[in-house]
Amino acid sequence: MAYFKYFDKIGYDVRGDEKRYQFDDITNILQRVRLKLDNVKYHALFAKHIIIDGQTPEFLAHEFYGDTELHWIILYAHQATNPYYDWPLSYHDLKKFVVKKYGVGNEYEPNHYEDSDGHWVDPIGDQYSTVSHFAHEEKENDAKRQLMVIRPEHVGDIVAELKNLLKYNSVNLVRVS
Repeated sequence: MAYFKYFDKIGYDVRGDEKRYQFDDITNILQRVRLKLDNVKYHALFAKHIIIDGQTPEFLAHEFYGDTELHWIILYAHQATNPYYDWPLSYHDLKKFVVKKYGVGNEYEPNHYEDSDGHWVDPIGDQYSTVSHFAHEEKENDAKRQLMVIRPEHVGDIVAELKNLLKYNSVNLVRVS
């Protein structure tokens, strides 16, 4: 049940020979549909899960559905459009990300200041605490660990909806060169 398996094929000249076009059928990865995110409101469809360091969408798809190719359902439930930045980074990758973003040696420099309620404030007086770049990014990363997993009994409905939307949105495509 791979995600792109349901997408249309288009003819595309991958060789680029201007004197002789030769088309191959390739998956149209630019085809877009939006599944109904309204389902996210109905908590009975979901089970709560905390993503542990190293767990990938493929791992969780295997754990919950017995099929790694259903990783796209895990990402859909997480409302992730970019699997790298919308999914929590491992601690090792988070450290590398912070160094790349803020520079070597700046990881523990101040990012912002917070009061006792966690609100961002100006560093005036003594009623604030300093939050480093690393602590800020770690908090942002940890917020991505809360996952609502679609219960296995509803996966068939989600797959059927994807198929129907792709069939409905299908258009006559011309060969592209």
